[in-house]
Amino acid sequence: GGGGGGGGGEGGPPRSRAAAAMVEGGVDVGEDHHHHVRRGIVFDKWPFRLDISVEYQDWILVGMSLFILGMWSMPCICGRLKSGVSKSFTRWVYMRLHVFYCWVVYLTLFVLMFTIGVLPDWTVTDFLNYLGICVDWVLHHLVKIIYSLTILIAFFLVFKLRERVMVAAGLDHIRLFRFNLQDPLGLKRRRRPMEIFIWKVDELRSSAGKMMKANDIFVEGHLGGNETARTRVHNNAGSGCNIKESFQLNIDEGNPQELLHILVKDQSLLTTSEIARLVLSTAELCGIEDQTGKRRSRFTYSTEYFVPLSLSPMGQIWIAAAPVDDQLEEEAMGLMRDDDAIGLTC
Repeated sequence: GGGGGGGGGEGGPPRSRAAAAMVEGGVDVGEDHHHHVRRGIVFDKWPFRLDISVEYQDWILVGMSLFILGMWSMPCICGRLKSGVSKSFTRWVYMRLHVFYCWVVYLTLFVLMFTIGVLPDWTVTDFLNYLGICVDWVLHHLVKIIYSLTILIAFFLVFKLRERVMVAAGLDHIRLFRFNLQDPLGLKRRRRPMEIFIWKVDELRSSAGKMMKANDIFVEGHLGGNETARTRVHNNAGSGCNIKESFQLNIDEGNPQELLHILVKDQSLLTTSEIARLVLSTAELCGIEDQTGKRRSRFTYSTEYFVPLSLSPMGQIWIAAAPVDDQLEEEAMGLMRDDDAIGLTC
């Protein structure tokens, strides 16, 4: 501990009058404490004393100091808690702060005197000396402490507001780490493929990066751990065009809050820029699938089989969703291979 040994450290004050007498008499205090037999709780002074190792006495004082600090900070701490008891206490104490802190002063003096009184190797003078040393150290390192706290607060704010930061940076649709806790634990995930059909987009604004040229439009899809899906670029599309393309993604029905980001983008010579976007959860995507994909007997690009959805900040996109049957696809691929073999034979 900070005050641990028989003396107060090099150049520091002795820990007690008995220690000072031994130092003046030329007795090695550290050796005496080494051979001193600790007796635990003794009742030679009222009410009792804790004749234990100096290190444990130091930790008791540290705990007492934190307890006193917590008492003085109680109105602020309870004001941040959401329980009913803390809210009731906050309403009561803020109307009687002068009374509360008067009682805290008396309780602080009582706890401090009682704790120091039961610790044989500590006195009030020793405690005040080491408290002054601690305050002096804090003041000497105050600039470093402020820098460290500023960095920690900045990291906390970035973590707390990470979603807004990602939106401002235009990276909210990108998943950097494709990791799920269920994978290493061997838990089965309810994943299945789904095909997203895009018929057309219209009522789009002009790209901010182009002044004299129409939009060159393509659509991007981002969902969870899937690779980015893109349609081809439709040159000189302007404010809208027919896309008539689809892409397949794996959805996790066990995570209904996972988001699908559909981005309508414009391609320029060197970069791409976002024109509009649509964000759908997995639950909403399954609802569109029930409406447009699971109940159809045939499929055409028409208003009967698609759902119009508003884009942000402006525009409209027509989409549909349908389940993918891997077994049927494999059978179709087998038939195509057979046809190719027959054609080569002929």
